[in-house]
Amino acid sequence: MLEQMRKSSQSLLIYILFGIVIAVFIINFGPQSRNGGHGCDGAMGGDESAAQVGSESVSAQTFRSAFMLLGGANQPPQMLKLRRFKETVMDRLIERELLAEEAVRLGYMVSEEDVHKMLLDGRIIGLGIPHTIPRIQKDGVFNYDQFKTFTQFELGLTPDRFVEQQQREMLAAQVRNLMRASVKVSAEEIKSTFEIKNRQINLEYLRFPSRKYEAEVEPTAEESAAYIKANEAKLKEVFGQRKQMYTDMPQEIRVREIRIKSNGDKAENGDADDKAKHDHDDAAARKRADVIAARISKGEAFVKVAREASEDDESRKAGGDLGWRRKGSLGLSDVDDAKLFAAKPGEVIGPVKTTDGQGWLVLTPLHSRQGTLTFDQVKTELADEQIKQAKAVEIAKRHAETALASAKAASDKSFKDLFVGSNPSNAEKSDAKATKPDSKAGKSEPKTVAAAIDARAEETGLFSRRGTVIEQIGDSPELAKAAWSLTSASPLAGPFEIAGSYVVVRLKERKDPDAAELEKKKADLQRDAELSKWNEVFTGWVKHRCLEEKSAGKITVNRSLLKYEDAQEPPAYEPCVGDAPRRPS
Repeated sequence: MLEQMRKSSQSLLIYILFGIVIAVFIINFGPQSRNGGHGCDGAMGGDESAAQVGSESVSAQTFRSAFMLLGGANQPPQMLKLRRFKETVMDRLIERELLAEEAVRLGYMVSEEDVHKMLLDGRIIGLGIPHTIPRIQKDGVFNYDQFKTFTQFELGLTPDRFVEQQQREMLAAQVRNLMRASVKVSAEEIKSTFEIKNRQINLEYLRFPSRKYEAEVEPTAEESAAYIKANEAKLKEVFGQRKQMYTDMPQEIRVREIRIKSNGDKAENGDADDKAKHDHDDAAARKRADVIAARISKGEAFVKVAREASEDDESRKAGGDLGWRRKGSLGLSDVDDAKLFAAKPGEVIGPVKTTDGQGWLVLTPLHSRQGTLTFDQVKTELADEQIKQAKAVEIAKRHAETALASAKAASDKSFKDLFVGSNPSNAEKSDAKATKPDSKAGKSEPKTVAAAIDARAEETGLFSRRGTVIEQIGDSPELAKAAWSLTSASPLAGPFEIAGSYVVVRLKERKDPDAAELEKKKADLQRDAELSKWNEVFTGWVKHRCLEEKSAGKITVNRSLLKYEDAQEPPAYEPCVGDAPRRPS
């Protein structure tokens, strides 16, 4: 048949050109050029095996042709490697052979004539994907010489070998189509799928990240010692993982600070009024800093004063603790930096001015370290870190529970009405409302518990069900189950632990599916539902059969063919691992 097709489309000029191209191909891609070839690990010899699947041997040349057909030659090696392109080609070749063998077992047959009919229409199948190839035609009619050029020079196969490969593809397609035809979806399944996709909810939520509360935890010496005693092996493991961090260290000090900010910006344009305002604000800040330094010198604990008077929110919560710092990291002049690093533990330095001119600092070093540290030198630090994390989780959960209780006590109000967060302007409004005089009692009402909770209400926006993932919040099977059960009569749920945070939610809006829309799109929904179910059935069958054949020793792979040009070794690869759903051909 191919010979007849060739004779019907022959041309002397094409033969001459074709002969020239063949000569070039042999010189560049023949066996003698194996080490210098290009494409999929150089030119692949026809005798080399890429894989064995059951009784069928997949040649390296077949692997290469599949690689080329899927566009592998048009992508840079880095992108191919990132996409695991060669591994995917191998997966699909194995899949094809498993399906083709099943087709033979079921009694299906595909003749050369069947392939020729497909080629006459300019169509082929590549690893289950239909392709239309206009370049095997001339003036809209099949042309044998152009077909031969396509198979030999684009895919590296003889026309006869290409036809054999297409027979395998068509056999595989028979089984795909058989499975596809066997999949049925009931009207009830379509309705259920439609409702799941089109039912939407909008949640208000409060998030309490545990890390936020670590600064509030101050482990005692007794707690640290007890933790070390009970968890020494665990701490040594952590130390081993971080050992490089503690090797050949420059001098560091554990330091606390109290920061007093200057309200006025430094005048840059020489304006006298701006300069005067800045100087006035700076002088006022210096006076506040002097008062603070005096309190400490009279015996007040640095931690206590820092929590009460520091004007930096983050360090204030931690009692001014900045952790371990190196020279040049504190915003001090070289002179003040040197003075601080030379000070004795507990000595108070300051007030000193920040190098940006925006405030004054009172500082005290707690400890100093340098060089290569041992486990004994850092074990207390490691223990304190673990204690802080554990206690911060408890604090976050407690805040979330308090917030939920407050919301339940005022169930008619939204989270945004109840929880103003850390926005100063909102806080002031809330304070004003909270202290509004009681006309009956003549007294000011105390602040509500909700107003005092430092949490900002946020919204997910309307979203549809997507497994266990909740829009804007994260992945939580527990929250996903609860969220879709919320009603206007029972809108609250939580707390839920999600990625180191505790979350409380409130149903703000629910949008139910439109029955008329279901009827309008019924045919499309039927097709999509059947396709989705087919994907699931087909993927499961292929994986099961692949694992079955592999366990029987009937699947082997030549991994050397999977090596990328920019790599020394082929990637790790194991057949039957991937489970990406496929579409029918």
